[in-house]
Order: sequence, then C-alpha cells, then structure tokens
Amino acid sequence: MKVLQWLKNLWVSHGTKLIGFAQGTVSALAGVTGIIPESHLKYYLAACAVLTFWRGFFNSSQGA
Repeated sequence: MKVLQWLKNLWVSHGTKLIGFAQGTVSALAGVTGIIPESHLKYYLAACAVLTFWRGFFNSSQGA
C-alpha cells in the first residue's frame, strides 16, 4: 500500500516532468540517424505526439 501512495505522490508532484522526460527521450531516439529504422520512424513520432498531448492535458488539469 505504501508503494501505491508513493507512486501517487510521485505522479502528482512530478507527472508532467516524467512525461516530458519520456517525450525528450523518444524525440532524441527518433532524431538520431541510424538508431531507429526509417520504416519505424512514424511510430516514434506518433508516440512523441501522444506524449505532448498528455503533457498538455496534465498541465492544464493541474493549473500549471
């Protein structure tokens, strides 16, 4: 039960930072030539877009 409370507190305090970190990681991987095959690039770009939408949603719901 303490783990769930810790996760909740982490999300409330740092949720958008975590999403931003994930977004930056996906963008960096997608932008570096040769790491991601060109045929998979569209999936990484879509993931980046979804993370951007989520980050905006959570920022607005927290009044940031």
